[in-house]
Amino acid sequence: MIQRRLRELWGQLQGKKPHFPHFLSEVRLEGIRGIKDLKARFDYPVSVIAGGNASGKSTVLFAAACAYKVTGAGVKDFVPSTLFPDYRPKSGGREDHRDKVTLTFEYETPEGHRSMLWRRSKGWNRSFGGRKNASQPERAVYLRTLSNLSNPSEVRGVLSMSRSAQAPKETALTAYQIELAHQMLPFRYSEVVNLSSGNKVLLFAAQKCGGFYSELHMSAGERAILRLSQEIAQLKGALILIDELEAGLHPWVQQLLMAQLQDLALRNDLQVIVTTHSPVVLDSVPENGRIFLHRNEATGEVAVRLAYRDIIQNALYGRSGGALNLLCEDKAAEGLLKGVLDVLLPELEISTESVHIGRDTGADEFSSHAAAFRKFGQIKSFVFVLDGDKRDSPAEERLREHARSDSVFFLPGEAPEAWVWQALKQFPADAAKGLGCGKDELTTKLSQLDSLYDLASGRRDEIPKTKLRRLAEAVSRTEPEIARMVGRQEAGNKQSDIQPLVENLKSALQRWRDVDLASP
Repeated sequence: MIQRRLRELWGQLQGKKPHFPHFLSEVRLEGIRGIKDLKARFDYPVSVIAGGNASGKSTVLFAAACAYKVTGAGVKDFVPSTLFPDYRPKSGGREDHRDKVTLTFEYETPEGHRSMLWRRSKGWNRSFGGRKNASQPERAVYLRTLSNLSNPSEVRGVLSMSRSAQAPKETALTAYQIELAHQMLPFRYSEVVNLSSGNKVLLFAAQKCGGFYSELHMSAGERAILRLSQEIAQLKGALILIDELEAGLHPWVQQLLMAQLQDLALRNDLQVIVTTHSPVVLDSVPENGRIFLHRNEATGEVAVRLAYRDIIQNALYGRSGGALNLLCEDKAAEGLLKGVLDVLLPELEISTESVHIGRDTGADEFSSHAAAFRKFGQIKSFVFVLDGDKRDSPAEERLREHARSDSVFFLPGEAPEAWVWQALKQFPADAAKGLGCGKDELTTKLSQLDSLYDLASGRRDEIPKTKLRRLAEAVSRTEPEIARMVGRQEAGNKQSDIQPLVENLKSALQRWRDVDLASP
């Protein structure tokens, strides 16, 4: 039920996004916390920033907090000098190195598209790209980490209220403010109040089943949900920023919270950006709501890994489920691999669910993927299949530095689309049968497309892709479907130049199966 509700919210939020009065569409960071140049784009109203430790998740989140002028906030709130402070003492030899920093923002506002940047040289200054009389867009912003009241100094600060001669101010939360908490916690409150003195606040709650207690006696999850519920329930049109959303929360509650946040975003025109290490939180938003950050261990540079697909995400978050994973470059390559597997899996008595295929990640990215898989102990379950034109290339050389020596394979030919096209021409009778048309009809279509495109101007590597796409349209198929059909037919042809790939994949499947069978 929760999965169905999430999918409904994804469609509704994506449809409503163009009608949000405010939307932060992009943040670019240069020269801050070791980040040379990083551009994070926000496409879905609820964005999840994921990545390893020290990959820059919180840095992007705090940068987003500097995007707007916040009504009612102090002059030192939501500004880079506060959120990115330097240690520069009047005496002593140690201080933070001070680089030139630029934070650039792209917005959609009621007045149209706007841009702004914060720049630091000696001090922080705003710039509006030469626009006269420009000002920073105004918007409510909420920023917090859910792991509050977690260290002794915070606890001592709150307890100091009990030693004050003046009674703290008491404010009861409304039913609307604790509605979100009631959606996720296994009990109901008869009353929740805030005790406040200065900038110190302490929650007290009374459960309907009995008991009245402060947040000092709450679990981390209950405290986090109550705080979040009271603070964002009535915000409208705001930018909500939450660091490490999953802190103290059970995975089921994480999923419920993400559903509630997206429901609030839909009702109240909220834009939400959270950071996480949790695969549950990641899965709670659509793919265009996920932002993966990766810091290169050799260079220290941080990049957004836009090419991630579920196969990579699952491996890095320990959810491959013991499957053998094949990583290729594009959908034509995926089609060929599926065709080969159509022949091999029944022969080896391996289920189709035991092999996963990932794609749409360029060959130049394979080496960094392999390095990450090795770091997280997943490299044994990965096979990398490069296009034929990558043989003896720098991409192959870099990949072999991290991948297993027996896990780097190549597709036949230079490019999969060109190879599929030649296979169609070489065996038109077999291909026509697979495509549901006559041999003469297919031969004519192939000849016509050759005549039309082979002498066309433009990039030569795009011509086979265009011809295969046009053929797919003519026979009411997709390019991957045609590639799969050809891969299946050629895998059974012992004279085909796809046989080295077939044998390599067969060996990889047998190794994977034997290791799986030997596991306790």
